[in-house]
Amino acid sequence: MSHWTERLFREQADLFAESFEDVFDAADEQVAALLDLLAEECDCEPERSLDIACGVGRHALALADRGVEAEGLDFSASFVERARERASDRGVADRTAFRHHDMRDLDEWSGEYDLITVFWNSIGYYGRATDERVLADARELLADDGVLVVELSNRDFLLRNFDAATVSESDDRLSVYRQAYDPGTGQFETTIDVFDATGAGYDYVDTMEWENRLYAPPVLRDLCESAGFETVSLFGGFDGSDLTLESERVVALAR
Repeated sequence: MSHWTERLFREQADLFAESFEDVFDAADEQVAALLDLLAEECDCEPERSLDIACGVGRHALALADRGVEAEGLDFSASFVERARERASDRGVADRTAFRHHDMRDLDEWSGEYDLITVFWNSIGYYGRATDERVLADARELLADDGVLVVELSNRDFLLRNFDAATVSESDDRLSVYRQAYDPGTGQFETTIDVFDATGAGYDYVDTMEWENRLYAPPVLRDLCESAGFETVSLFGGFDGSDLTLESERVVALAR
């Protein structure tokens, strides 16, 4: 049986990208805040970056807008093609490169980067051993003073504010969101049923399903240290805010 990532990010890539378009729009603001944080905390002003599991390229494009030579890799050919099209539309094709590549094969990648990013819960898909190996391989691609940035949902916040089911509607599309959590494994299981609104009601489109582990902040630090990073700083967002139980996201800077 194929892994859920095969269906979600390959067979359902268009539906997934369309369903989360509003999330993608936040990338410009996030990157602006991140660059300020890197300068302040790490004295890092990256000239060359690599985004692992880049999706449609939202953060790489925002970095390119700010003069960074930005690369991205993703195992979804559809996402990579969308990223290239977006780069052309934004006039930054000369400062970006997107390649179809699986992050589990990062040891085959070559290059040296001032900044490597892993955003939006892009670890936790394949188990801790794989996550540690991906981060260790990323470390080998960093320049001596380079920085790895990992961004995840804050598991503690999600559990504190757990909502098993929600419904949202926008742009004539209805999404029914259901979530379950297994405390024994730390796995979140998510299902989204998607419907198109019509004059007579709603027409079923498809169902997206995925499951991934969200690491508690101290475990994320330990994961980075196990991958070979000596200094790991945790924040409650790209803006460098303190990490608390009310922080929706966790941002780790690892060196």
